[in-house]
Parts: sequence; structure tokens; C-alpha cells
Amino acid sequence: MEDVLEPLGRFILRILKWLVVEAIIEFVLKGTGHVVLKLLTFGNYPRTGRDEGRTIAVGFISLIVVFVCLVLIA
Repeated sequence: MEDVLEPLGRFILRILKWLVVEAIIEFVLKGTGHVVLKLLTFGNYPRTGRDEGRTIAVGFISLIVVFVCLVLIA
């Protein structure tokens, strides 16, 4: 019975892992990057559908800067 349920369990966990990683990228990195770009460019960027890669990159960089600042404060 374990031989049958083990691959199913791995499959379900793999799907959950994928969903969590996608949620982190979509909401945290993209959301942070969107807000930072809007603030720094006074609302000109990001353009809808065209600057998605830049938005994620800016979100990643801004989170790194926040963590470095927190480490320097501590």
C-alpha cells in the first residue's frame, strides 16, 4: 500500500511547492518591485505587460537592500 501512495504524496507535495514558489514570486517580488518602480519613477513605470522582468528584478533587489539594512542596524 505504501508503494502506491508514496508517488501520489510526492506529486501532491511537488504541486504545493510549485504553488508556494509561484506565490512568493508573484506577490512578494513582483508586488514589491511594482511599488518601488512606481515610487521611484513617479508613476511612469512599470508599463502593463512590458516590464514584468524588470519589476521582479527590482523587487528582488529592493528586498535584498531591506535585509542588508536590517542586518547593519542590528
